[in-house]
Formats: sequence, structure tokens, C-alpha cells
Amino acid sequence: MKGQRVNPEKLNPMEMNSMSSMMGMMSLLQKIGKGKRKYSVKLEKNHKKFLARFMTDIKKQFTETYADTQMKGVLTFFDYVKSACENKTATELKLSYEEFDFLKRLLTDSLKGIESMQLKWYNLIKKATLKMMKTQYKEVLKQMK
Repeated sequence: MKGQRVNPEKLNPMEMNSMSSMMGMMSLLQKIGKGKRKYSVKLEKNHKKFLARFMTDIKKQFTETYADTQMKGVLTFFDYVKSACENKTATELKLSYEEFDFLKRLLTDSLKGIESMQLKWYNLIKKATLKMMKTQYKEVLKQMK
């Protein structure tokens, strides 16, 4: 990925904060798949199903956006998490620190996106599903901490 020049005098603090978090995420993307997986996260049955579905959706988004060879480690990480979650006998997920941090950031960003959605009063079904998804994201994040 190539960096882009920005005039720092024209940025407000919120833009600067979001740019620094994006750069942190990009540095994490480059480190995924290279460390030893020594952190273990215990997952329940319903959390494993939710993470497997979440990984398929995220993988679709990443393959559409980043189809180059630089993201090969990220895509293999998504496959690893999905296969570990689909394994019925495994109760824990082994991750490196970078992978753990990346997964936590993905979940928190998705949770923030869901919380910021504003729906009309007549979208009752969508509101109910978003509320259920919000509780699932919170439970998985609580399980990871």
C-alpha cells in the first residue's frame, strides 16, 4: 500500500485520529499470519457459529477490495478462524497477538457501525435483527476479553 501525502494544518483532530487508527489497522494487516499463535480464546457453541458467519462475510468484503497478493496472510487467517469455528470438537481458538487485536478491532468496528445505524419507525424487523446482532457482538467481545 502506498502512503498519501496530507497537509497536517488542514486536518481537524477527529480526522487525524481516524487516519492514525487506519494506519494502525494497515500495520496490523501486514503482520497477520507471521507470528506464533500462543493466545487462546475459549468460545462457546453459539459464538463459534456467529464467528464463522462473520468470517465468511468479512472474507467476501476483503476479496472484493484487496485481491492482491499482499493480503494473502489475511485471507488465510480468515480461513483458519472459519475452519476452527466449524470444528465441533475444538472449544478454543489459538491466535497471535496481532491476529487477536485485529479480530477485536473488526468486531468493535462492526459494533460501532451497527450502533450508528438510524432506521425509520416502520423498519421493525430490521431493528429487531440489529438489536440481536448487537447483543451477539457484545457477547463475543466480552468472551474475548
